Amino acid sequence: MAALEADSVNGKNYETKPKYRLFLEKLVYDWSLDYSAMIAYSLLVSLVPIAVALFGILAIVLGNDNSLQDKIKTRIITSFPNETRDGLTHLLDMAFNQLSKDAGIILAIGIIFAVIVGSRLFVAIDDCLTIIYRTQERTFLRQNILAIKTLFLFIVLILLMIATSSAPSVFLGSIPGTFGRTITFIAGFLTSLGLSFLLFEFIYHFIPNKPMTLKQTWCGALLAGILLQIYLILFPLYATKFMTNYAGQIGFAVILLLFFYYFAAILILGAQINAFFYEQIQPFPCAFGTFIQNAYNEHINGEGRQLLAGSIGDVSYSAVS
Repeated sequence: MAALEADSVNGKNYETKPKYRLFLEKLVYDWSLDYSAMIAYSLLVSLVPIAVALFGILAIVLGNDNSLQDKIKTRIITSFPNETRDGLTHLLDMAFNQLSKDAGIILAIGIIFAVIVGSRLFVAIDDCLTIIYRTQERTFLRQNILAIKTLFLFIVLILLMIATSSAPSVFLGSIPGTFGRTITFIAGFLTSLGLSFLLFEFIYHFIPNKPMTLKQTWCGALLAGILLQIYLILFPLYATKFMTNYAGQIGFAVILLLFFYYFAAILILGAQINAFFYEQIQPFPCAFGTFIQNAYNEHINGEGRQLLAGSIGDVSYSAVS
């Protein structure tokens, strides 16, 4: 959409509005909060399949090294807020125990199924970024191939993040003095921030259906990484003070969904920042659903109706006005 197109809501041109208002309109009109909910749900559903794929690949590559797999599982669990760890441990134990009972071809089939189900997360992200970046939608086959490839890269990235984030805790016990421990803690925080940036940069660089560069993606990835670290610091305090009424599996589901929703929201926010400020992608003139309706009505009227009818065998659209 051209930057000078008239806004159908208030009659003002895009160029006459302050940038902050245009950015807020893009957030609202693009259904950003709805996309966040969809990604959060997809992430929750994909959690166990991704864990199955991760441990299954490790079982094939590393053999039956249960101690190493347990260490990796522990690092994954400790990367989530304290309030979610008991429930998350139960889910991962269930996935891992089921996987350990299978062997041979059954194991391979289980991993393939887990890869297909786990990749739905990246299909959901791809659909959201298609609207945010105004890009052409990938075909079903291309989208699913990309999602599976991205899942494997995501698993590799998780392993690298686990290995890197473990380093400060390994050396912390051998460093004497308060100053040395403080420096180690700061180094650990900066390492975690760098890994968060790498995670979001990975998503923003590979998933949009267009060539992307670091110049176009670094700002959103950095801001999302900072917001994630702030959340990881403050969320335990919030959960302890305001969410004590939730208990058991219900409490785990509520807290984990809230955690995933925040993660999805900052992912969408970073993508919107990159698209608006670094690629000058303007907001729709109205909410996305209304925009689609207007475009559809315009398409099937007049010359658009004739072209559409001719393309599907001269079907009459007289009932649509």
